[in-house]
Amino acid sequence: MKDKMLAVIIMLFAGTVIAFTCLFNDIPLVTSVLYVAATLLIFYIIGLIINRIITKINTEAEARAKELKKQQKEAEEAKEREEKLKQEESETVEEEEAEEETAEETEEK
Repeated sequence: MKDKMLAVIIMLFAGTVIAFTCLFNDIPLVTSVLYVAATLLIFYIIGLIINRIITKINTEAEARAKELKKQQKEAEEAKEREEKLKQEESETVEEEEAEEETAEETEEK
């Protein structure tokens, strides 16, 4: 909504400035109308161009943000997998030590 209104707001602001300028400088009515009409058209086109640029920048920023979130999620998953593997390794080492101890105890008997 805000993006669509940007061109209109720019156009109306410029038209208002030109209308008051023509009024204070005592420019004839027909000439003033032509100036205001030309200004409205020119600034509406400028507003559309600015709107497209802003939309493009926002779209690119959103894409970069999504990519960054994806990379962070992948990094977290990799870290979790690594921790899980370390935990499994430590469990297997503990089991092997327990087996060795039981084997030593049976040999002593």
